[in-house]
Parts: sequence; structure tokens; C-alpha cells
Amino acid sequence: MMTKIKDNWLTILLTIVVIISLVLSGIVWVNPYRTDHRFFGDNTSSSNKQMTTQSMRDIYLPTQVIRTGSNQGQHLLYGQPKNTVLTARQSIEKWRLRRLTRIESGRPNNYLNYLRLNNSVMLSYPQSVPMTIFNDSFNQNLNYNSLGKINHIVIPLDHSNRINRIYLLSDDNYRVFRVKVSYANIKAIRQSLRGGSSISVDHKIYRGHPIVTYPHGVKLPNFGYQISKLNPDSVSQTLMSSSNKSSSVTSKQENNQIVYQSGTSRQLVFSPAKGTIDYENYVGHTDQFNYQQIFGHLYNQLAGTSIPLDSLRFDAYSSKNESITYRSFVEGFPIFNENGYGTVQMQNNSDGAERYHFSIYSLQVPIPVKNKTTTLPSSAVVFNGLRSSNKVKDISGMRIGYRWKNDQNSKTVTLTPTYYLKYRGNWVDYETLMN
Repeated sequence: MMTKIKDNWLTILLTIVVIISLVLSGIVWVNPYRTDHRFFGDNTSSSNKQMTTQSMRDIYLPTQVIRTGSNQGQHLLYGQPKNTVLTARQSIEKWRLRRLTRIESGRPNNYLNYLRLNNSVMLSYPQSVPMTIFNDSFNQNLNYNSLGKINHIVIPLDHSNRINRIYLLSDDNYRVFRVKVSYANIKAIRQSLRGGSSISVDHKIYRGHPIVTYPHGVKLPNFGYQISKLNPDSVSQTLMSSSNKSSSVTSKQENNQIVYQSGTSRQLVFSPAKGTIDYENYVGHTDQFNYQQIFGHLYNQLAGTSIPLDSLRFDAYSSKNESITYRSFVEGFPIFNENGYGTVQMQNNSDGAERYHFSIYSLQVPIPVKNKTTTLPSSAVVFNGLRSSNKVKDISGMRIGYRWKNDQNSKTVTLTPTYYLKYRGNWVDYETLMN
């Protein structure tokens, strides 16, 4: 027996290695939860990278997870081993949601109590989304005539693993709707809340707007990434040739920009200095989409571009020009850059022209960073510092975001956390406003 083992030791060892590899691969394939791109500065840790193009139901998922305890103490969660949002979706799409009933409206203090509902977990969108988007993402069929838009999904964490209701909240006029639920098992959702990290937060009504505040100093990890670049020539071919085969794409240098044209209706302008692309398509007519439809239409337009979608999420909708901003997120936190890196803006042809604005840069492989964490002051310190300059009156929102800063070699980027304040309708770094 020992002689046979000695003679075939290499074959046996190779067989064992193959079996271990198959087992590990199986674990990766059956675990759908960990899809965020994160890196905590530890050389031994990395994240699974989502390689497939995100569907509409993916890109419009909530981005923020807040757990509320028994005394209304709230914590914003991030870095959980199992992605809570995806786990919640896998659970909710098996439930039967019915009897959408309005139970609160127009009363800020009562609305605040539901934002802080004891023993619950809340999934929040960066901005309100149509009920049709909620239905699509969670495989439901709720009537949007009663509730046209929602901001938050509140799931009670009762002592048992089964619940009979959830709450859908709309910041618009402080409306709360109770939804009856059948076959609702929350065991997987409970398990997804374990591990990871959290930040102490609290909801407030500030100048008529519900916002998340940070009562204590916040310490968050920095991230490092390699970046990839789109080829403007390839982008122009994708956007301008596929549906206009009779016209060729031409290019010319103009005022430090490269201008691509196809016929008289399509134009793409690439700015090498900023790394941004502006695309216009004069379609010759106006497409009419209502609020429930426009999100689906603009996603279809986005999916037809060459833009990598794996880190993008819905961030904002503007009814004024019928446009949607999609933004890169890391661990549920939005990413900002003064040149718009990591951001895509898609505008409907409400005036006869479709317009897209985006960057050629996108985040790819996580890398180590020298400074592993950044500490931020409390919300009170920030707002007190802004009162002296009389800027507080123009602030309508607050959020933690990651600042995209290119490193010297331009092939890597460092993401550092900071506060962003919605100042006169735009998200501005709090340090900029303080100076």
C-alpha cells in the first residue's frame, strides 16, 4: 500500500488540489451577497468584483442601511460579510405585499418616529424613486396610484423570524404607508446585519428636509483603486454608428477637444484635459415619459453605452430637465470628483435632443493605501462652523461621500471620506464651504 502511494504521490497530491479548488469555487459561486468593491488598506484582503452588467433592478437598489435599536439608537451599517440590500431583495421578492395603507401624512414629528422605528432596519435610496422601480427591483406589484414615490423601506425586526407588515416612507409631505405582508421570513435579513462596521447616526428634520446626522466623530477607511480608461474612438463608434449605419463617424481637433460627428444629428465631444465626454443626439422629436416611466427609459439608454456599470447606482433625478445622475458607490457611500469622475448624467430628449455626460475613467482593482483611515467631526461641529458665514440657511442635505483624488501616476486613485452638504442644490465638500 505504502509503495503504491509513494509511486503515485504526485497524482494523489494533484487530485487533492483539484478537489479543494472545486470546493472553494463552489463557495464563491453560491454566495451572491458580497458584491461591493471595497478595500480597507489591508494587503491580505480584497473584494469580489462584479463582472456582469447590472440590470435595471440592480442599479436602482437602495444604497444605505440603517439599523435602529430598542431605544431609537441608530447605526449606519457598512462592510457586512453578506450584503444586506441584496439579502433583503432575495427575501422580499419571495414575499407577497398587499394592502398599501397610508397611516401618516404631513406631520414631521410622527414621520421622524418611523424613520427611527424601534427594532427595525431601514433601506434608503439617495433620492425618491417611482413605485414602478420598487416593484421591478423587488418583484412586486403594488399600486402606484396610492404611493407614487418612495425614499425608505422600513422592515421591523420582531422577536420572531416572521413579520406581517413593512413600511414604505416618502419624504414628500412626510407620508408613511403600511404594507401587509404574507410569507415574510426575515431570518436571512437578520443574519446579514452581523459583522462589518457601523457609524452612530440620527435622523433629524432640518429646514423641512429629513436628513441623517452624525452626532459623534466618524472614523472611516480610505480606499485605493487602479483605474481604467474608455477609448473615446470606441465610445463614438458605439454611440454614433450602431443606429446610423448610413453615416460614417468623422473626427476633428477643435479648441483642445476632439469632436466626433455622424451626419447632422449626432455629436460627441471629448475633452482630453478633463477626461470627459459630452454626447448629443438630435432625434427630431420629443419623447414623453411620465415619472413612473422615465427611470426605465434612461436606464435603457445607459445600458446601450460603453460605460462600465458595475459600480454605478442611481443617485438623483431632476424633473426640470428630465435627467438622472448615476454615481459610483463604495460600501454604500457615494463617490464625488470635481471633474465628474465616476458619475454619469443621462438626459431625456424633452427638447428634441438626448444628452449624456460622463467620464472615461472608472474604478477597477482595489490596491493598498498608506493612510488607512480618516476621522471626521460631528455634524454639530460642521453646522456650527458654517453659521458664522451665514451659509447654513442654504443647506438642505448632508451625507458622507468619498472624494476621488488621482494619485501622481494617474493610474491609481485614492478615495477619502468627507461630508458633502447640499448647498443651493449642489453637493459640496464641507471643507470648501468652511473656507
